[in-house]
Amino acid sequence: MEIIEVRTGITLIFALAVALFLLHKYAANPLKDLLLKASQNDPEAQYKMGMLYYTGKRVAKNYKQALVWFDTAAQNGHVKAQIALAGLYNAGVGIPKNERMAFEWYQRASKTGDLEARINLAVCYLQGIGVEKNENKGFELMKAAADDKSPLAYTLLARLYEHGQGVTQDIDQATRYYVLAAKQGEPIAKKVLEKRDK
Repeated sequence: MEIIEVRTGITLIFALAVALFLLHKYAANPLKDLLLKASQNDPEAQYKMGMLYYTGKRVAKNYKQALVWFDTAAQNGHVKAQIALAGLYNAGVGIPKNERMAFEWYQRASKTGDLEARINLAVCYLQGIGVEKNENKGFELMKAAADDKSPLAYTLLARLYEHGQGVTQDIDQATRYYVLAAKQGEPIAKKVLEKRDK
């Protein structure tokens, strides 16, 4: 009886080992599937590949590979990839810093109406990143982004009013926009208002 139990146990272990091997070999591999979609010109998959390499999740962190995938997705019209690519150019990550290219990609992405791209484009004009500095244009773009109720745009617009950058200084307007941002949980606006209350 003991011999039968041992044989049954060994057979069971062998069957489990075979099942695990087959499961591992033939189970869906999300990374492999994503790579396949990316290589078939799927912009969302290309963007996700870029993010994997940029963050180092499930693959080794590799900014040059991230850049390649972001660039491919951006060329295929993926807005978040265009913004990511602009950020890499602006910071000089994975590629030599190129503010002109950063500006061009932010501008291209902003034409889709993307809020993040529009805010970044405003900052480019305000600081002269890749374009001649034009604080009035930067203010107009930031105001338009704030009109879409973005807490970040509210905060940045408040700073412009506070410092008179691109607009006549107006502390009341600055406070108004800080309050709007703080009501939406924007941490910088909250901090500014807390300091003023002290």
